[in-house]
Amino acid sequence: MPDTPHSPAPAAPPKKRCLVYVDGFNLYYGVLEPHPEWKWLNLQSLFDALRPDEDIVGIKYFTALVEPDRHLSPKRDRQRVYFRALATLPKLQRIEGKYQLRQVTCRAADCPRQLQYLSPEEKKTDVNIAVHLIDEALHACADSFVIVSGDSDLEPAVEWVRKNHPAIKITVYIPTLPTQAPQRRNDFYLRIGVTCRPLPLAEIPQHQFPPVITLPNGATIHRPADWK
Repeated sequence: MPDTPHSPAPAAPPKKRCLVYVDGFNLYYGVLEPHPEWKWLNLQSLFDALRPDEDIVGIKYFTALVEPDRHLSPKRDRQRVYFRALATLPKLQRIEGKYQLRQVTCRAADCPRQLQYLSPEEKKTDVNIAVHLIDEALHACADSFVIVSGDSDLEPAVEWVRKNHPAIKITVYIPTLPTQAPQRRNDFYLRIGVTCRPLPLAEIPQHQFPPVITLPNGATIHRPADWK
């Protein structure tokens, strides 16, 4: 008997579209600062690995340039090198806020009375993330949102998306080290049906940029020596 042609295998269903929102300072101070060897982090590679069943259609990295008014700032120089590395990632968009110093009063029991000092803080990130979340929910830009932040100021925006666009799956990753995870829980998200868990850290060492990145024009970007 002649062979009967086999029917083609059914095509796999398309992956769900996923947008990632990263609070850069929250990630830095929550996880990366104590681990310089993790700071050369390839965010696109990391989230492709963390969400293998989804199509990462965009990563929005919210940050600010540190110490913008100082004449010399090694910290700012390292950050700018990292920005250049991030700019090589086709799915990543950097959204900048503002970095400024704020005068605060020490309230610790052993502080001299009315001692004041300048504390650096980043402005606009929470508002920027909230605006992007709501705008992209309204325009159905993705089926899934991933938020990397432990900041409670984002709760109203997340709750709005959850209430008004319940089909969008939301996952909040809190950037925290294991020793601090019990203090960084966010039961609010669990109460409204949003998945909330610590950012998985085991993958981070495997998703660093190469020590030297060569650009199409032949220029190179070198990992800062302090991050080796």
